[in-house]
Amino acid sequence: MAARAGARTGRGRTGRRVITAAVVGVALAIVAPIAGLILLVAAVVTNIVGVDSGGMQTGGTVVYANEGSTFVDTNPLRNAWGGYQNGQILAASLCPIATATGQQATCDAVAAFANLNAAYRQTFGRDITVTDSYRSYADQVAIKVAKGNLAATPGYSNHGWGLAFDLGGGIDDYDSEQYAWMKANGSRFAFFHPTWAEPESPDFTKAEPWHWQFVPAAAQLGPPTNSAGTPDSNRAFGRTLADQNKGWTGDEWACLEQLWTAESGWNHYADNPTSSAYGIPQALPGSKMATAGTDWETNPRTQIIWGLDYIADRYGTPCEAWAFWNRHSPHWY
Repeated sequence: MAARAGARTGRGRTGRRVITAAVVGVALAIVAPIAGLILLVAAVVTNIVGVDSGGMQTGGTVVYANEGSTFVDTNPLRNAWGGYQNGQILAASLCPIATATGQQATCDAVAAFANLNAAYRQTFGRDITVTDSYRSYADQVAIKVAKGNLAATPGYSNHGWGLAFDLGGGIDDYDSEQYAWMKANGSRFAFFHPTWAEPESPDFTKAEPWHWQFVPAAAQLGPPTNSAGTPDSNRAFGRTLADQNKGWTGDEWACLEQLWTAESGWNHYADNPTSSAYGIPQALPGSKMATAGTDWETNPRTQIIWGLDYIADRYGTPCEAWAFWNRHSPHWY
């Protein structure tokens, strides 16, 4: 009996050891992934936040989202005209594109495109290929069904205002001579490649070199004197101010365009959630821009003027600032 009691007692200890080991094993199985997750989060946060060396943007994601795209215009009425709804414009209020059978757009866009096409033809000896332009609401619905997140929400597309053109013939290739020509010359005729489709954009998810938008505010006589408040009109106005205030044109403008496309997508409400960087130049903190105006939180002009002065004072030129940005990861300047 004693032996059996001892044996039973021994088996009891062994059982407890087995149970204890099992509990520890379960605990480790639970804790280890959590610890790993904590380390992973720490690494990700470190990568996102980056370092502040007295510069501006220190990495992270700019917030201004609709359908996961930072720079999609979330106001469907932003480019409204003539009292129409998006995609419901009467055919009589649109004009045909003479060199593209079956395509139409707003009449001012068509007139500007004719001038753009004439300049393009002088260079390449042929007309610009237009694969799409105005889309009715029904067309937008059909394309959304077919292409999912690659297409804008019906009622939000600039195709629905008759302002967007999809172009081919080489322009639909980021690395082509034709695309480079459009980047260099499109803005002269008020056509811009949207910020969300620029490879430098922080949230570059839609590779659409073919998509170009007519910006009415940039088509007025002379350079634009203000911004209509969209990323593309901010960019057009920024080009004017860069030239007028600093004499930055050509390569220097190209560097500035890429820099602020990468930083904010030219969105004056761009807000970095991992820091207090804000606005088109991603001033850190955003309140620094108060030196250029008390309306620094909402006025593209104020932000651009401050940003131009910042670059001039710290780097001398946009290309120096862009080179500095590219040398650092996470990127900042």
